[in-house]
Amino acid sequence: MPHPDPGGRPSAFLWLAAAVSLLLPIVGVGAALFGLYLGANGGPAGWYWVGAGIVLILADMVIDRIWAHPRVSSSDEPDLNRRGAELVGQVVPVVEAIAPGGRGAVRAADTVWAAEGCKAAAGTRVRVSGVKGTVLIVEPA
Repeated sequence: MPHPDPGGRPSAFLWLAAAVSLLLPIVGVGAALFGLYLGANGGPAGWYWVGAGIVLILADMVIDRIWAHPRVSSSDEPDLNRRGAELVGQVVPVVEAIAPGGRGAVRAADTVWAAEGCKAAAGTRVRVSGVKGTVLIVEPA
């Protein structure tokens, strides 16, 4: 799959593939339905239209599979828009005591996050070691 040009813009081929991928299922379903209509009314070419519709839908699935391949859609910033994952490794203050096996709260930047992990009193500092949904997993700093 062609990569964007050095300026960061997608190539014309990528735009064409995206546009074709949007139209293929519509045209494929239309062709298959037209073929079923012809076949139901005794038209000899009906099954060719059904076959063409199926081929178009399969072609769209192949294009989408290639487009969504992890190698193609990988990011140089995998934690972008995953705020909790961006906090892993940071040392943050506890704002609500964390009981053993329970939950408390920590402040990271301007947000108070639910936290669980080690026992910690309010005011102590802990290190974020992981994320489980929207709950930060913490350990002693």
